[in-house]
Amino acid sequence: MNAHILLGIAIVLLLMFGVAFYSYMKSKDLLSFYIAERGGKWYLILGSLFASGISGASFLGMMSYYYNLGAGTLWINIGIAWSYFVLCFFIGPKLRRFGQLTIPDYLASRFDSPLLGPVFSIIASVWMIVLLGSLYVQGGLLFSELFGMSYSSSTIIVCAMVIIFTILGGMVVVLNTDFIAMIILTAALVITVPFLVKATEGWGPVTEAVSAAQPDYFTNAGELTPFMAFSWLFIWLFGYLGNPGYLTRFYAASSVKDIVKAGMAIALIYLPVSFIFFGSSFFAKTIYPNIEDPETIWLTYTFDLVPPFIVGIAMAGLFVAILSSANTWLLAGATSLGRDIYQKLLNKDVSERKLLVVTKLLVLFLGALSVPIGIWRPAYIMEMMNLAYLIAGSTGGLIIIMSMYYRSMTKEAAWGGIISGSIIAISWKLMQRFSFISAEIDPMIPTLIVTCIVIIIISKLTKPSKKMIAVFEKMVS
Repeated sequence: MNAHILLGIAIVLLLMFGVAFYSYMKSKDLLSFYIAERGGKWYLILGSLFASGISGASFLGMMSYYYNLGAGTLWINIGIAWSYFVLCFFIGPKLRRFGQLTIPDYLASRFDSPLLGPVFSIIASVWMIVLLGSLYVQGGLLFSELFGMSYSSSTIIVCAMVIIFTILGGMVVVLNTDFIAMIILTAALVITVPFLVKATEGWGPVTEAVSAAQPDYFTNAGELTPFMAFSWLFIWLFGYLGNPGYLTRFYAASSVKDIVKAGMAIALIYLPVSFIFFGSSFFAKTIYPNIEDPETIWLTYTFDLVPPFIVGIAMAGLFVAILSSANTWLLAGATSLGRDIYQKLLNKDVSERKLLVVTKLLVLFLGALSVPIGIWRPAYIMEMMNLAYLIAGSTGGLIIIMSMYYRSMTKEAAWGGIISGSIIAISWKLMQRFSFISAEIDPMIPTLIVTCIVIIIISKLTKPSKKMIAVFEKMVS
């Protein structure tokens, strides 16, 4: 490999190991490991939301969707942008006022149902494993491209590094690495795009060539059906709302004001960055019209067109983003299982020190459990993420947002929503798998509609307890 590329990679990785060591020194107890002692400033919350939302999914998975499917893919970005708005202005402040450690904590208290927390924790852990698998795919593709290693070996190495970083610093390392990743990722994208544009014939010829090859490429739905494009908006909107990896950031915020500031900042930068991704994908399409693996399109044009030292920085930045996202999902799953399964169901009198050890062992377990999915690579990155966020949105996103704004929502309604959402989403996907239902009709919208109706009907037939109302009122104040 070119020495300048190695130098760029080494600089960024040394910086990250320094951050990991700093985070390890700061993470001495359970509160710091779980939620960074509630010390997350607005720029750290911003960086964490941004880096987890962009990460390798945009540079690899999303780029391939832009490349193949066109402007319809932007509905995913619109859904994510709306989710950030809802998270930072309507959900995050309430969670910060509630002030616990995990999302199952909130659900169990809000609905006065101790069993609801562990059940949600198990469901969330299942689709978190799928998300982790998609991130291992991203890291495996990157490492195999960089170092010429086999894909399976690359995936295992990425897994090991994710586990080590997460165990070292918990939420402290997540917040700090995400902030650095945001800066490096944005710089990598902005710096590499001009080299790509320079290698083409300019905006007019590029758009004409792409439109001639795919007439629907620049339409509202692109190569998708309108229903599918619209469904993607809701998958990613509600998927983010139901993702504990995002929601626990708000427990870590130093104040409600910091959450709102992070919301305003991400509103200014997320969509513009997404449009740069989209533009670079169709510029690259004219240079590489028949690329074998569209998920490597950004890697390909960066290596071919950009100076080696910048390539090194960009590739290391991409790895940092993959690492930070994987840390996020892994930490969310492990802390939830540690607190909501081990502590609350199996060992209520466990010491804080032992719970911290158990949580770190769960980091190791969940991290390793996701490796076969990464090596197997059962689908494209975005297909794996679509499935994970479908389950997250169906079982958590709608329930969480309604629980915060529907005062009369009851325990029975929450259970009914989670059960109906899970059954409809999973059974619909299985029926599509065996061709009983058209693949053109995504289950997200029907699932949301039915789940919402179930929650409202059951809430009308039952009555919330005084404890449920007290938790609701606490978040309003």
